[in-house]
Amino acid sequence: MGLEEEMRAFVKAGLAHHDSTCPMPAKAILLNPGNLELFGWDELFGVPVEADERVAPKRFRIHCDGSAFGIEEAMEAFVEAPVQPLEVPIPAGPAEVPSGPFN
Repeated sequence: MGLEEEMRAFVKAGLAHHDSTCPMPAKAILLNPGNLELFGWDELFGVPVEADERVAPKRFRIHCDGSAFGIEEAMEAFVEAPVQPLEVPIPAGPAEVPSGPFN
């Protein structure tokens, strides 16, 4: 089985998984631009195929309205930078022992 046939089989399985787990229909199949040029696909299984440089070679993504692709960048706007731990100075020298009835 060649790379094109292998990718076609993976995309078909990916679309089937998407359709069974996501309520939103697939809008596009995203491929690495080099793979799209190599395969020359305009559409697969009724879904448009588009180039996206964020997709690694020999990989694909299903794009839909429920897609979380790029969610990390979107979340940065809502997540605060971690707070640095508070540094409490410790005095040098021996600790004073409290005096009391039990010492």
